[in-house]
Parts: sequence; structure tokens; C-alpha cells
Amino acid sequence: MADGQKLKSILDERSMSVRELARRTGINRTTLYYIVKNDTNIRYDFALRIANELKIDVDEICSNNPFSKKSDDDEVFPPMPDEFGALLDANRVKRYMKYTLSPLMGMFGIEVMPDVDHLLTNFYKLDDAGRRDVVNMINALLINHTDPVRAENVKKIKGW
Repeated sequence: MADGQKLKSILDERSMSVRELARRTGINRTTLYYIVKNDTNIRYDFALRIANELKIDVDEICSNNPFSKKSDDDEVFPPMPDEFGALLDANRVKRYMKYTLSPLMGMFGIEVMPDVDHLLTNFYKLDDAGRRDVVNMINALLINHTDPVRAENVKKIKGW
């Protein structure tokens, strides 16, 4: 049984539809239907959002969890299409996961990652002016609302 059927079982136990899960997680309904119908594996970022919503451990529905040590790197970090190859090759993605994402999750908890994913996704939906406004707003907020302990902890992350 792959991830899609595991997810279907959990949804059935909770009398929740795929449509409702899509609404609650922000994952495209068609994508979730495809995963369940074809019993495919769930991408880690989607599995994290789903697990957070269903209040379950991500390993229950994600066989490609990069933090469980059960997955093959090629499953977790599939080769990128040519147009992204130079920008997001597997080694860069692995380094980002190891040196940035994983330490952030360790500091602030894995439960915040769906929110971060949602913010990044929406950020890139904005036009250039909108993205500049968001960056300017964050910089303005940092002047009066920076948590010194968190700021110091984030500085310790490699490359920040």
C-alpha cells in the first residue's frame, strides 16, 4: 500500500472527504484525488501540510520523508526539469534541507512548516511590486518586533 491508500484509509476513518482535506490544506483537490486514486507517494511538503491538519505523524502518510532516513535520495530529491536544473539541482536542494530547513524546523517546530510553505507559495504569486511591498513590510516589522533570542538562533544557521 502506497501513500495514497494510507491517506484514503485515514480520511475514511475520520469521515473526511478529499475535497474537505484540499480546502483545509490548500492543496489542489485534483492533486489529492490523483494521489488517492493512483495510490502514489505524497511529496514531503504536501504530506507535512496534511499531517499537520490531520494531527498525525507525517511518517503515517509519507514514505519519502527526508528526515526518517528510510528514503532513497532520488525519491526525496527527484531530478529537476531542465529549465530548473541549474537553479535547483539535487545537491542544492539537499544542502538547503540539511543546513537551512532542518535547523529551522528543529528550532521552531515542524508544525510551522506548512505556514512557511503557504507564505512562500503566496509570495511567488505576487507581482514584483507586491513582493517588494512584502519585503519592505517585513523589514519595517523587524525594527520593532524582532525577538532577540530567535534572531540570535537564526544567525547560527549555516549561511544566514
